[in-house]
Amino acid sequence: MDKPILAVFDSEERYAYGFMEFISNKSNLPFQVHVFTEPERFFAYSKQEEIECLLISENVYQREVEALNIPHIIILSESSDCLNKSLLHIHKYQSCEAIFREVMAYYMKEAGHVMSCVRTNTEKMKIIGIYTPVGRCLQTTFSFALGQILSKKAKVLYMNFERYSGLEALLKRSFQYDISDLVYYFQCAKEKLSLRLSSIVENIHGLDFVPPVQLYQSILGVHGQQWIELFAEIEKCSDYEYLILDLTDGVADLWDILRSCTHVYTITRGDGVSLAKMDQYERGLRTMEYEDVLAKTRKIEFPVFKEIPIRFDELTYGDLARYVKQYIIPDFVGEKEEGNE
Repeated sequence: MDKPILAVFDSEERYAYGFMEFISNKSNLPFQVHVFTEPERFFAYSKQEEIECLLISENVYQREVEALNIPHIIILSESSDCLNKSLLHIHKYQSCEAIFREVMAYYMKEAGHVMSCVRTNTEKMKIIGIYTPVGRCLQTTFSFALGQILSKKAKVLYMNFERYSGLEALLKRSFQYDISDLVYYFQCAKEKLSLRLSSIVENIHGLDFVPPVQLYQSILGVHGQQWIELFAEIEKCSDYEYLILDLTDGVADLWDILRSCTHVYTITRGDGVSLAKMDQYERGLRTMEYEDVLAKTRKIEFPVFKEIPIRFDELTYGDLARYVKQYIIPDFVGEKEEGNE
């Protein structure tokens, strides 16, 4: 079955095609996207094809559009005027990411039936688990750097499971949704998960990520098998090649989740306290018969980095980035990278 049509109609050619390019790069988009900049072409096309959703700029909107029997019409507003109170208005001059999330959230809410997205990538999604019992050892910084560098070669999704990530402050942006919303829709409306994923996912320097929870209590009841099933559903409804899990002790059934991973990275240090914690962690895995987790684990002890970027959108540069490119990326692409890109 063909995907439903999302039409973008705006007389500003640069804006229209720029927006199309942005959303076309989204993983497993649930729409075919068509762009129009001239009324004649748009109305001619609308008489031949069924448009499911229309994103139309205020500068080309006219009443005749409402007679086209398009189920979902969204106006890109350029002023404070409300052209039709029954239609959703979205501010045009904001980021493409913000517009896209509003469109997806609206469509998911309003559409009675949503066609499930099917994975087009024949390769299985690889799950990279990153966990250490040792504190303050750059785990999240490393995870983000790995994700951003790997995303230059593949489609990557990052999920952070810290109870208090502080990511909004670190990235200087606010998140409308987080992991708990993804869990909710997985449990209550699985057929809409691909759309919800599209509306939840944020991006930093090419890396897609699901914002971490604002209140960790909202996912305390989610057990390991439920997480594993959610990851499997993400694989089914997207074309992500890698899922990076930035894991902590706060995740229920942590060892089962690590067992489900394709690769596991554990950061350690050479001091006595860190070695004692690692020893206890590894003995626990053996005692509880999780030797397979140990077998797939690669332990990393970082050298002393002269400087690490403070900004998370600059992690593809510097000493840590060079380390990741030289020693970690070859695990996935089979060749070493040296130096900055």
